Amino acid sequence: MTSRSFFTSLFEPRAIAFIGASNNPAKWGFNILHHLIRGQYAGRLYPINAQGGAWFGRKMFKSLAEVSKPLDLAVIVVPKEKVPDAIRECSRAGIAAAVVITAGFGETGPEGKILEQEVLRVARSCGVRIVGPNTMGIYSAYPSNLQAIMTSTQFKPGAVAVVSQSGNLGTSITDRLVRREIGLSRLVSSGNEADLTVEDYLDYLETDEKTKVICLYVEGVRQGHRFMETLRRISSVKPVILLKGGTGVVGAGAAMSHTGALAGSFAVFRAVCRQANIIMADTIDEMVDITGLFLSQPEIAGNRIGIVTQGGGLGVLSADLCEAVGLETPQLSDHIVAMLDAFLPPFWSRRNPVDLVAPGRVSMITDSTAALLAHADLDAIVLLGMGYMTSRATRWLASPVLPREAMAGPAQKMIEGEMELVDLIVRQIREFNKPIIPVVDVVGFDEPGDLNIVRRLDAQGVMAYSSPDQAIRALAKARKYYSRRQAENQSIRKGGT
Repeated sequence: MTSRSFFTSLFEPRAIAFIGASNNPAKWGFNILHHLIRGQYAGRLYPINAQGGAWFGRKMFKSLAEVSKPLDLAVIVVPKEKVPDAIRECSRAGIAAAVVITAGFGETGPEGKILEQEVLRVARSCGVRIVGPNTMGIYSAYPSNLQAIMTSTQFKPGAVAVVSQSGNLGTSITDRLVRREIGLSRLVSSGNEADLTVEDYLDYLETDEKTKVICLYVEGVRQGHRFMETLRRISSVKPVILLKGGTGVVGAGAAMSHTGALAGSFAVFRAVCRQANIIMADTIDEMVDITGLFLSQPEIAGNRIGIVTQGGGLGVLSADLCEAVGLETPQLSDHIVAMLDAFLPPFWSRRNPVDLVAPGRVSMITDSTAALLAHADLDAIVLLGMGYMTSRATRWLASPVLPREAMAGPAQKMIEGEMELVDLIVRQIREFNKPIIPVVDVVGFDEPGDLNIVRRLDAQGVMAYSSPDQAIRALAKARKYYSRRQAENQSIRKGGT
């Protein structure tokens, strides 16, 4: 079986054997099976339990020998001592791929390592490739929803692949993506990597048409040269955002006991990643910030940033942040100032950052962003101060000292104005093909229901940020990625001529 056809069995199985199915809600043999069924896996699913019986109306088979139809994938959730026999049974049933959820192997010490080596020996002799052991499972959105994983979060199909050497970190990353309406293509908790390693998954994702961005959490790699060469190839066609665990002495020791991975020198690792044009995220949240920017905004072509703000302090802070991360905030020409003078109040800042000083009309904001993108030779705009109008209006309506009937009209007008602003910003991003990064005050994130402009932006595929720091750091890292990719591709073209 070729590597590509094997991964088809793993991520696109037509039939799954679930070995270790259980009726006990305290066991993973219950919960992961529940997630598979609840997620509406469209293929054939065969729960296997040595005692037989039924799983809430579904027949449980006593062994794979009872299953007469072809099988592509096995999910194994049996006691660790039984894993080798389960893999032998998979081989006899013609199963090419197995996800070994079971823990208690190399991560536990020398004795567990011996058992892990036995599992690997059996798998290789039988021709079965394995994910794990000690994995939280896998998810695939295409061609149908496959949620063979511990987390109960319901994912939505999308363009982001997550590969994580930690199951819990993989869950933390994906939960944040789900919260921001960002869909997944594939998710792999690689576990102990006894057989398949992070490099194998990356090889697959390099040419996976469903994956546009890769999020990667690693604690250590065993094939350093292959790892970096694979990442270098991938980064020339799609961004890889990497979060590294085990960067300090204590963390490196914890990584060794967690997955058995040797963390190595972080300084060397970071330097090599920079050469391979890998985007290093410092936190889980920053990884999501950068991912959302890649998916929701056009490519940023340069370093020149315009800042449009509804209050002076945020603009000052944002200008400082741009300078700190290597982005420029160029001053406006007299021509642009004259253009903005035509519709802004006399007391606007007349400089970049463009301080609108609590604009009275939505059009002041969008006319400003349009003028800057069309005429000011800027590569992107950071738009600050969204969310205040809706927040003010909802508090009018909730005030015990204001008659609701008197405030209903003004509140509705203000709310509709901010919703209109959201729609106009999304339209301008498409029209000018340049990023407009919305920064919504935290009050905007907290608004309930349909009044939440963050959810309105998410629904239209545009990432909003709760602080200038998040937006500008994500923008700077995306810009560096695009710049290096462009330079590398130009170098390759020159070398080929």
